[in-house]
Amino acid sequence: MDLVFDIRKAIAAAGYICKLNGGSFDMLRLIKAIYIAERAALLEWHRPITGDQFWSLEHGPIVSRIYDLIRDRIIGPEREAWTAVFNPRDRDTISLKGEVDTGPLSQREKDALANAFNKVKDLSIGQVIDLVHALPEWKNPGKSALPINPRTIFYHENIGEEAVSKIEDDLNFFQAAKLALQ
Repeated sequence: MDLVFDIRKAIAAAGYICKLNGGSFDMLRLIKAIYIAERAALLEWHRPITGDQFWSLEHGPIVSRIYDLIRDRIIGPEREAWTAVFNPRDRDTISLKGEVDTGPLSQREKDALANAFNKVKDLSIGQVIDLVHALPEWKNPGKSALPINPRTIFYHENIGEEAVSKIEDDLNFFQAAKLALQ
């Protein structure tokens, strides 16, 4: 199941969470909150928010392109779009340069992001890691990384093969239509 990354929504999602926290947020909490929101969106609406890829790292699952943008590992137009909204990372803190355009996000996407933010905002880093380590799709890769196929999220929620195949077909159609419109 391949997802189509949307840089506008990724910036809006990360920016919205930072805005909820007064304009800045800890990098680990931000990445985990977005992952939690993406997971909820897939399970509830069978659609991603940002279309980012999921990976298992030692400290839990992540949204990889956003993680790489924060860590300054992507160049080109996506990087330029990111740096127009966010200041360079200050240790582990991500901060907004000013206002963020959340227009690309629907209200239900904002609600999912706010719910995820509320789950992690008051937790210690260790507690956040424990929270995401409890997600059944996460596998400990040690010092490496393992991709997480979104299909596994559905399987771990006891959604049968036939239903998962239908969700995947619908999602592929949705993603193709989205690409055609870009």
